[in-house]
Amino acid sequence: MQWSAAENSEPGFPASGAVPWAWLDVRSPSEYAAGHVPGAYSLPLLSDSERHQVGLCFKNRGSAEAVDLAWLYVGPKIPWLLQTLRVLSEKAGIGPNRSWMVYCWRGGQRSMGMELLVRQAGFPVQRYAGGYKAWRGRMPTLWGQPWRWFILGGRTGSAKTEALHDLAAAGHQVLDLEGLAGHKGSAFGNLGEVPQPSQEHFMNRLAHGLDGMDLGRPVWVESESRQIGSLHLPDELYQAMQQAPYFRLNRSMDFRIRHLLSNYGAADPALLRRSFLKIERKMGPQHCQRAVEYLDAGDLDAAARLALTYYDRTYDYAFGQRPCPDCAVELRSDAVGPRLVNLLLKAGQRVFGPSTTTSS
Repeated sequence: MQWSAAENSEPGFPASGAVPWAWLDVRSPSEYAAGHVPGAYSLPLLSDSERHQVGLCFKNRGSAEAVDLAWLYVGPKIPWLLQTLRVLSEKAGIGPNRSWMVYCWRGGQRSMGMELLVRQAGFPVQRYAGGYKAWRGRMPTLWGQPWRWFILGGRTGSAKTEALHDLAAAGHQVLDLEGLAGHKGSAFGNLGEVPQPSQEHFMNRLAHGLDGMDLGRPVWVESESRQIGSLHLPDELYQAMQQAPYFRLNRSMDFRIRHLLSNYGAADPALLRRSFLKIERKMGPQHCQRAVEYLDAGDLDAAARLALTYYDRTYDYAFGQRPCPDCAVELRSDAVGPRLVNLLLKAGQRVFGPSTTTSS
């Protein structure tokens, strides 16, 4: 039999040692794959098939026999589990100032069993009350908090994500929705990206990203539609963002073309062609065909300009539908880095008040 453990690395989450505990998910591999606390290590007590058999036993024979069967499965693995715990504990920096936080689905038998093993291995450990179900159960309350959203928008190619990263580097609170979704939010949005997470895990990433943020300070996010690739934002967050202060970057065409070519210029031409074909109906068959011809000829600049004629119409229409047109400030500049951050904060202070400049 093959047993396996996994460590998880995801965008936007604290590195090992940044919080006083490390999460240890002891659920089955398929449960972990569907969704988990971001950054959690996976050390399943039961395989998927073993968990299925234990569930059948519980249903047909009761709790006591199901527990006995589970321990029969776990017993032969104990030496491997203890050895793996030592390896993971070293990676996670477990010691006097950092413990494991163990969870299963509801904080029951599996997490209690792993808690016993972790103590046996000599490492500090806590068990998360209520398990993964309770951790996710906080989400409606989290979504409904009075977050002070600051929306960063602009036409395609305006380098909004890079601006968010610059804001974060300057000490401002940032939630990178596209990074958490693994998609840049257009027909070309999955080029160069890993597969998107499940909807369940996207919600986990959102919740984990908001954990610890200060409600008294603005949280900067990029302007998004309700859907990012195959995923969608919680309705409470999306509706609140629609009413929030909006910072509209107005970049020159040359800036936007350069930015698009830096992001997509090295992409597989076949994938670029497929992305154009996704928007053929909305772009217009004749324009799409011309863009594909430019791609085949290696003229990415011309293809990008055609794409922008479609995306600019789409963006301008969506911006015009925002329910709070007076909540926007426009910034005409090709500035980047700290200079752009300074311009954004000054513009926001002028229009929305001094709290815009609040950082760490």
